[in-house]
Amino acid sequence: MKMLLCNTLFFAAMLSAPALATTEELSPVNTNTIRTMSGATATTSLSAPTTGLLVIDIQNEYFPGGKMVIPDGVKALNNSKKLVEFAHQKGIPVWFVRHVGAKNGPIFAEGSVFAEFHKDLQPSKEDRIITKATPSAFVGTDLEQQLKAKGIKQLIVTGLMTHMCVSTTSRDAVPKGFSVIIPEDATATRSIDDSRGGVIDHQLLQRAAIAGVADVFAEIRTTQEVLDLPVTL
Repeated sequence: MKMLLCNTLFFAAMLSAPALATTEELSPVNTNTIRTMSGATATTSLSAPTTGLLVIDIQNEYFPGGKMVIPDGVKALNNSKKLVEFAHQKGIPVWFVRHVGAKNGPIFAEGSVFAEFHKDLQPSKEDRIITKATPSAFVGTDLEQQLKAKGIKQLIVTGLMTHMCVSTTSRDAVPKGFSVIIPEDATATRSIDDSRGGVIDHQLLQRAAIAGVADVFAEIRTTQEVLDLPVTL
């Protein structure tokens, strides 16, 4: 009788263990962004006098002939171009940011064609140009001073690459007092080595980069959603 009771308890424990594991696995996980939990709300309009557009590093190094060709680079360029035209029409100031490396350096070499803006998206006479040497458009430049002198409070950030200069500039903008909108289809990145013998595909890296910056630093929209926002003067 004692043996039967022990066997019964043993089998009951064996049966309950998987059930417990399954219950734990199915427990709800909080995937809300910190912005959502903090009560951030979607932008419903733009103020032309206090909004600025940053177009980051749409340069020849990222296109055929360059060393870091981005598969979706043309798409990001074309959507950034739409946003530049929109900004010009609405009186929103535009800053073109370019990365310039050392003369005769491996990438974005100073004075080379690869450091030049792509021919299909050139700054106008009214646009401002920021030249940087790091992933952040704020480091080693007077971008912050220019923005604040113009009374800019909100930035629309487009360009290349999403996981590097776009996200780094956006992360640096927020502690300086700017709010950030990233039209995700006006940004793009490339596949890169994962340091373990593999490669992270550009589409996966794009998704991860957008998710990472969206957690705290930026409101994520599409180009069309930004174009559809009413603009106040």
